[in-house]
Amino acid sequence: MSNEEELARLKQKCEAKIRELKQRHKLEIAVKDKEIQDCRQAIAVKDKEIQDCRQAIAVKDSKIQDYREQIEYLRKLNMSFAERVIYNNIEVNTTSESKAMSDQIDQSRKIEITGGTVNASGAGALSLGDISGSVANTINQLSDSAKPDEPGIKELLTELQTAIEAETDLSDDDKAEALEQVKTLAEVGKNPQESTMQKAGKTAMKILKGTIAGLPSAATLVEACSKLLPAIASLLLLP
Repeated sequence: MSNEEELARLKQKCEAKIRELKQRHKLEIAVKDKEIQDCRQAIAVKDKEIQDCRQAIAVKDSKIQDYREQIEYLRKLNMSFAERVIYNNIEVNTTSESKAMSDQIDQSRKIEITGGTVNASGAGALSLGDISGSVANTINQLSDSAKPDEPGIKELLTELQTAIEAETDLSDDDKAEALEQVKTLAEVGKNPQESTMQKAGKTAMKILKGTIAGLPSAATLVEACSKLLPAIASLLLLP
């Protein structure tokens, strides 16, 4: 075999080897590309799972915050009821002791206890009319609306007071409690940006919402509060 033939044979052999290596490398590259694509898809799935977890955590955090606010509201509401019970007990005990010391107390000031309910006339617990007058006096200390065609905080609170007093589905005790909250909102209206007033106003709004929550949906006060409470909260800068 001549040298030229030997060189041609070697050249063909080298070219075949090169083609083989190129083909092998192409297959390896294809496999690596497939692995990279699978990894990217797996990462995308994990990213979606992480996003779903974050959203679920945000929902749980929101519910936890709502529960905390409800617990705080119920705690303050229980404290308010406890203070009323203590006040009534003091009134009953004081009057009973005074009557034991003297049999000449005026009959108009006698306290009658019937079925666990204390009714007082003359000196004693404030009547609903007394509370109403006190609330109206506090509201009247606020400024009138600057816009004649748009009610201000004074006008809205006056309307709310009227709606509470006219609600036939509320007991006198519930009316008195609701009116006390209206009075608190009127006090907030004097200085709505003060932090202590903000806290008091927020509590008063929660108590009012709790009061109307127990009323029939067709009650006049429920409809009135659905419009008045958001407007009052907005003017008093309450959340």
